[in-house]
Amino acid sequence: MRMTRAAATVAVAALTAGGIITAATAVSAAPHPKPDATRLSISNKVIAHARHHVDAVTGVLSSDGSGVAHETVALEARMGVTPRWKVVGTGTTGTTGAITFTLVAPKMKTQFKLVFAGDSTYRASHSNVITVSPVK
Repeated sequence: MRMTRAAATVAVAALTAGGIITAATAVSAAPHPKPDATRLSISNKVIAHARHHVDAVTGVLSSDGSGVAHETVALEARMGVTPRWKVVGTGTTGTTGAITFTLVAPKMKTQFKLVFAGDSTYRASHSNVITVSPVK
């Protein structure tokens, strides 16, 4: 009789383990929801400050019409004859999805854009390009 009980215990353990493996496989095979689409706006504003001027580049990261808070956004710039985009700053969106980068006026015409890399919740996006010219 002891052999029968031992065999039954092994069979139950094997079925239980098999059920757990099947359940884990079913969960991992479930489709992952797609991240929500995002939109990233950009604008600039000249700020007069004593004898020099500063530009504020601002933007808003949104999804489905609402601001997306606490996400990292990069400010990229390019200038010159053979321009390549280069990250010149990063920041985090506020509670309304807004972000502001304050820049000293550029010495030459410079283009800027904002870039959101995306994550598991939100898809990547980038803004339009704006051009900031030096003050004469």
